[in-house]
Amino acid sequence: MTDRTPAHYGGEPVREAVLGYGSQSISETEKQAVVEALDGDYITRGPTVEAFEERVADLVGVDHAVATTSGTTALHLAGRAAGFGEGDEVITTPLTFASTAHVATYCGAEPVFADIDPHLRSLDPEAVREQVTEDTEGIVPMHYTGQPADIEGLLEVADEHDLTVIWDACHAFGGSWNGEPIGAQRDMAMFSFHPVKNITTGEGGMVVTDDDELADRLRRLRSFDMDYSPEGHESEPWYQVTEGLGYNYNVTDIQAALGLAQLDRLDEFKRRRDEIIAQYNEAFDDVPGIRTPPEPTESDPMYHLYAVEIGEEFGCDREEFVNAMHAENIGVQVHYVPLHYHPYFQEEFGYERGDYPKAEAVYDELVSLPLHAEMDEEDVDDVIAAVEALHTYHAE
Repeated sequence: MTDRTPAHYGGEPVREAVLGYGSQSISETEKQAVVEALDGDYITRGPTVEAFEERVADLVGVDHAVATTSGTTALHLAGRAAGFGEGDEVITTPLTFASTAHVATYCGAEPVFADIDPHLRSLDPEAVREQVTEDTEGIVPMHYTGQPADIEGLLEVADEHDLTVIWDACHAFGGSWNGEPIGAQRDMAMFSFHPVKNITTGEGGMVVTDDDELADRLRRLRSFDMDYSPEGHESEPWYQVTEGLGYNYNVTDIQAALGLAQLDRLDEFKRRRDEIIAQYNEAFDDVPGIRTPPEPTESDPMYHLYAVEIGEEFGCDREEFVNAMHAENIGVQVHYVPLHYHPYFQEEFGYERGDYPKAEAVYDELVSLPLHAEMDEEDVDDVIAAVEALHTYHAE
């Protein structure tokens, strides 16, 4: 522990430069891969995208991977491929980013929230079961921070009611559960390759599945729902037709080249994240009022976030903690404002504060500390020192 006065209360910041909660890690290898893609015949969707998809499918252990422009568009395509539409209900967690619920809203369906398991911070299967109605068509669990949700329990609910499951695995790429990669579980899973995620393509996402029909639908929807070889195409090779409402969610070979090079570093990224987590866990184990992430059981997560909960025993509340850390130039963040707090979901669907008390109680204390592969030992030490100084200040 330290008796240094925190910057928030008049001391000097623990560091001069701001340390973000997340960051990409780009080496010369990635830069060269992008240059080579620019020199190739394709810079839009081409053979490098196909190679990236195949590599992700092999890594996850599924038959199909369909690259998209973002995690959000991956979720949208998954909802469309599942057939969600007007009059349907889709159950998801309120403790997530808005995109998770938009699996339903983008398709004209209604997002139905269920409360969370406070330990895992993800959907509670029993809460989901209570929300199922005759209009329920799907479940969209989210692997919060990369920690697997209760996969077995949620699949049991889906089996009972014949529901499609779309796993929001944006935080979890590179992790495993029960010895199989995250994303291998039915029916579909999707990943995000945003710069703060476990690997990056700049912007980008991916849907993975073992279902041939879903994969075909995903690919068609990604590119205008276009039939590029309809009847008559052989004699009139220009003849191509749109058969439904599709989108231009195509990624580029440039992005895929970056993604392939990042995949080569996936083990490196996981190893570094695990090292930082171990240092945090050891440092904060004896600090009252900090709940560190749950210990993995039957899983080997690749964590996107290191989210702690700041309780009363720490000495200050979450708001003061965040502002004090920012004063130290430590860029902590909160993930996430519960969706039923957002004006859109309140005004469109009638949700109110108080609807999901377990999610709200967890949210009130959540803070994400910096966690990314670009952090060196000094960065980690700065985060730990800032937290310890803040606790010591309030303990005196």
